[in-house]
Amino acid sequence: MFNFSLINLGCTKNLVDSQYLIWKILTSNNPNDKVNFIPDPYSSQVEYVFLNTCGFLSSWRQEMMETLKSLLDAGKKIYLLWCAVQYFNLKSEKDRKVIGENQKKSEHIFLDEYEKEKQYFEEFLKKNVWKVFLLSWDDLDYISVDKLKRWYFSKNFGDFTFPNSIRAYTNAYYGYEYLKIAEGCNNSCSFCIIPKIRWKQKSLPIEKILQEAKNMVNNWVKEIIIISQDTTRYWIDLYKQPKLFDLLEQLDELDWDFVYRILYLYPDIVSLKHLEKFKKLKKFLPYFDIPLQHINSNVLKLMWRFYNTSYIYDFLDFIKENFPESFIRTNFIVWFPWETDEAFKELLDFIDKDYFDNIALFEYHDEPLAKSSKLPNKVDDLVLKERFKIISDKVDNLLDKKNEVRKKQLQIGYVQDILDTKIVVRPYLHCPEIDPVDEIDFKNVKWVYNQTGEIEIWDLIEYKIV
Repeated sequence: MFNFSLINLGCTKNLVDSQYLIWKILTSNNPNDKVNFIPDPYSSQVEYVFLNTCGFLSSWRQEMMETLKSLLDAGKKIYLLWCAVQYFNLKSEKDRKVIGENQKKSEHIFLDEYEKEKQYFEEFLKKNVWKVFLLSWDDLDYISVDKLKRWYFSKNFGDFTFPNSIRAYTNAYYGYEYLKIAEGCNNSCSFCIIPKIRWKQKSLPIEKILQEAKNMVNNWVKEIIIISQDTTRYWIDLYKQPKLFDLLEQLDELDWDFVYRILYLYPDIVSLKHLEKFKKLKKFLPYFDIPLQHINSNVLKLMWRFYNTSYIYDFLDFIKENFPESFIRTNFIVWFPWETDEAFKELLDFIDKDYFDNIALFEYHDEPLAKSSKLPNKVDDLVLKERFKIISDKVDNLLDKKNEVRKKQLQIGYVQDILDTKIVVRPYLHCPEIDPVDEIDFKNVKWVYNQTGEIEIWDLIEYKIV
């Protein structure tokens, strides 16, 4: 008997990997061993828990440690997977050189911070050597229950091979799923360590992506969410130029009833001519997820983001003019090194322009392997706290005003949950797990777009917010 569960930490790209893993284990090559997946990792029936980790930020690596300790307290045997584990496996001369440069050029001793964190992790593993195991991509290519029970240690996490098989569609019940079209990243953003953890971009061929899209629709998925670390650079690793629109045009021609949205559109490679192409796509949801990070040109240069302020305005103006029903989301990093008072004010003024329907705010802090950690002119802690309160209040007020406008309009959305007297609805353009949902009384439902007229999960309905 192999009773297992899984916890996914971090991004939706990690979630896709977790879904492939669940299916791989459920269809493992040992017919004599019964395999059961149990959703609740803390259930008394669960013996093994797979923990898919995030290693992008120290706070998320800390979340991994806290989750590990919680599972161990519950008596579980744990397999650790991917990003945070790979962070602690970085031992190349090039990585150590980067850390060494940080130590020399920064007021902080980042080498010591990295080694201290790594040593703590290794000591933790030694203390729990019979209960915590590292799992590699190589192991997963030849997975079997017998092999899992023998336990082993990590070697390599580099190959993006899972899409050769099918996966467990854990979100199909809610009518949507994520379609990962590439792994890794070719960018060199100064604050980011993803290329070190997930390596350079590796794109999937169009035919494989189309086949998975067909699999999704055959499993009742109505909305496909296209993701990768940098979606706009799809196929640039194979053909030296992006092929995202080649993929979208073929996806759009599939003769099924579904829609799709795209996450992570970077304006440095998407031109206004590209935006024109979006207008011709029938199944495309006009949802623009654009991680700008800042608006000040000097800060953007220090971030190694290759677009300027004037182009950002042209880009957003074009969307507003040509997609009147669009939803625009972005995120900003606050108090990045060299963010002067003037640069911060420019960011506040930019928010006041009212381009965005949702804004995520991230607090900058130094990561040992990130190039930005060696930048001088860090923002003082007191200034940091003051700026965060100012910008978060501004964002909250902006989004509250937008919600008040929505209350005066008839809404369309997908049913996500049915409670005793209310239902939880995701507005049509809002992205799952990112944007807010509405909780409304049954009496405020105006129309149900199905044949029975009875409300069910993933139904498309018209409703009013009261």
